[in-house]
Amino acid sequence: MKTQTNSQKYEGQCKFCGSDFSKKEILSHLDSCQQRTKSKSSNLRNLRLQITDRYSKNFWLIVEVDNSAKFKDLDKLIRDVWVECCGHLSLFGDYGNEIRKSKIIVETLQPGDTVPYIYDFGSSTELIIKAIAYSSFKLIEKKIELVARNYLPPSNCAKCGQQATWICTTCSDEEDESPLVCDDCAEKYHSEEEDHYLLQLANSPRSGVCGYEPEEPLDKLF
Repeated sequence: MKTQTNSQKYEGQCKFCGSDFSKKEILSHLDSCQQRTKSKSSNLRNLRLQITDRYSKNFWLIVEVDNSAKFKDLDKLIRDVWVECCGHLSLFGDYGNEIRKSKIIVETLQPGDTVPYIYDFGSSTELIIKAIAYSSFKLIEKKIELVARNYLPPSNCAKCGQQATWICTTCSDEEDESPLVCDDCAEKYHSEEEDHYLLQLANSPRSGVCGYEPEEPLDKLF
């Protein structure tokens, strides 16, 4: 399973060619990816969005939307890929200045614009959505498509140093304790300390929050 390095380049993958790129490099690559050339059309004017976690640079998604996509479509994608756990409420914009989910994205945002997003008003996951550029590539998916995504950030087991697969919600609240453990250590760790509750590690800024667990395998990006 590929993960990010410790170089602070926040690497991820292009959906179309499967190649590795830094968080910065992927933005220019998507316009020149050889696997997309046949889907380019001068008649298209889609919008490319970058979605990032407000507090961690490791987590990012690149999404492209057509001229019919609404904020409710973007909300569904964010929920499906990153945050949905208990049907919590979500919001685009700020309290008192909310963007209605029925609004069309390309009629609301233009390159350079940013809008905050909040999922769950209790144990909140806060994201920043930035309109990056217009795109002239036909979408494979209808209305909205995830085109690039970060690899799992470095996440070694606190007990043995191997790749972690679980996160302890109790330890995540303690500053001097790493909450990450692998399969082997999780069995021993959980049996020794029964008051600790383990959730599956996820490639998501909501990992370990509320009851969130990924529906897909940890190494599945698209």
